[in-house]
Amino acid sequence: MIKPTSTRLTAVVFTIALGLASDVTAQAAPLNPWTMVPAPATTCHADDDFIEKLDAAKTALGEAMQRQASVNAAAKEKFDAMDMSEKAQRMQAFMMKNPQEAMKMMQAEQAASTSGQAAVAEASESATRLEAELAQLQASFNSAVDQAVKPVQTRQNELIKAKTVEVGEAGISMFTNAADHAQYVQMIAEENAAYETACAPHFGADGTFHTWLSSYRTEVLDKMIIAGEAGEGALVVQMAAMDLPGGGYRTTVAFQQADNFILKMRNVYQLRRNKATPWVELRK
Repeated sequence: MIKPTSTRLTAVVFTIALGLASDVTAQAAPLNPWTMVPAPATTCHADDDFIEKLDAAKTALGEAMQRQASVNAAAKEKFDAMDMSEKAQRMQAFMMKNPQEAMKMMQAEQAASTSGQAAVAEASESATRLEAELAQLQASFNSAVDQAVKPVQTRQNELIKAKTVEVGEAGISMFTNAADHAQYVQMIAEENAAYETACAPHFGADGTFHTWLSSYRTEVLDKMIIAGEAGEGALVVQMAAMDLPGGGYRTTVAFQQADNFILKMRNVYQLRRNKATPWVELRK
């Protein structure tokens, strides 16, 4: 007979990784928080609506995580109020009903004690390396963009200095000739084109920042989810075994890491620059 000891309960940390049958938890498929995270944008100018999309997604994700946290708190309260003998009976019944899964849990006991620590160590090492890579990518992006747009900006400034007059008490520069102003507007378009050309290898489809974000999720956040779920695994299965009315206890670790990914995307995409617009007008 399998006794529901606390030692054996620690083995349940692998229940998620092992993909146990759905009847183990008898719960509906949980919400995947990553479906709420916008795909990285492939546009180069910062004045699109992508930052606003990230902010809206972060808000919605936070609300969903809070709802799950409330469910978890209610289930934990019921669990804590339950008599120890009833807990033991329910856990034993759960394991007897799912003998194969219970055996997997026992076999994974030793590995479970170290899997979370290993995942955290790997994630920490990867995070250090990837943050250094991000700094290099950011510097490379700024350098490429500056080299592309500064020659055009220099020509703009030369044209403004040569072909404008200061108007009013504030001394606002204005063109007096329509042809000169049209040339200036054309230079603004050239600046935007030069910026987009330099930006595309970084923020365009398959750009360097897209690759970096994918690596950050896989090598850092996914591993932190593994570690976090390992830490909460025993409690998750205990809750499922208790078959509590209105239960549905689920870890919120994936929500937390999806939220971290949104923050990281926001940090990366704020590097983009706004579209240049004419600021010197034609005097009429």
